[in-house]
Amino acid sequence: MHGLLGLAGALLALPALAQFLAHSAAGPCARARDPLRCEAREAALNTCAAKRGAEKSICLEAAMPPPDCRRAPDPRGCAAGQKAAEICRGKTGKQLRQCLREQQPPQKARKPAAAAAA
Repeated sequence: MHGLLGLAGALLALPALAQFLAHSAAGPCARARDPLRCEAREAALNTCAAKRGAEKSICLEAAMPPPDCRRAPDPRGCAAGQKAAEICRGKTGKQLRQCLREQQPPQKARKPAAAAAA
């Protein structure tokens, strides 16, 4: 009898499973802010899956298209980041971090909160 109940439960769960699979088939990029970039990222990850370390980083960097800065919350910052990434291309680890820091535009001096309130 328990076997029939288990089978009946499984049959009742099929529509929910089908809906879940249909949603999953739409892919993780269906609701992304930039679906085309998300799909490109997924393809790059699949292409570079067998590589490790610096080789994988280089592969991903080559396979990924640049972000669309027109859609970014800070288009100027996005463009500056792209320029920095282009200048620092090929560097990894500490050298990359140092290069990116050097490429950042100088920060505007902020007034202390107490001075701004006065």
